[in-house]
Amino acid sequence: MSNEPKGTDQPASTRHHQGNGKLRHIRSEIRTRLRRLLDGDLRRRLRALAHTAGHGIVRGSAGAVGASGTAWIIWWIQQR
Repeated sequence: MSNEPKGTDQPASTRHHQGNGKLRHIRSEIRTRLRRLLDGDLRRRLRALAHTAGHGIVRGSAGAVGASGTAWIIWWIQQR
């Protein structure tokens, strides 16, 4: 005898979830989904941090090139 209602594919217990053809405890399903969500959030944060750091490096390099270029122009004018 089965505890499942006839004519449905749903398990009788609401504490279980069927994923990938297997019955899993609902807490493990929630834990899995939460872990996936946090992994995606962490990946987004790291990408944003790398993006910000990349902009900082580019801006710093551009500033250094600009400053040395300006200094070179001033030196060149003084030599004339």
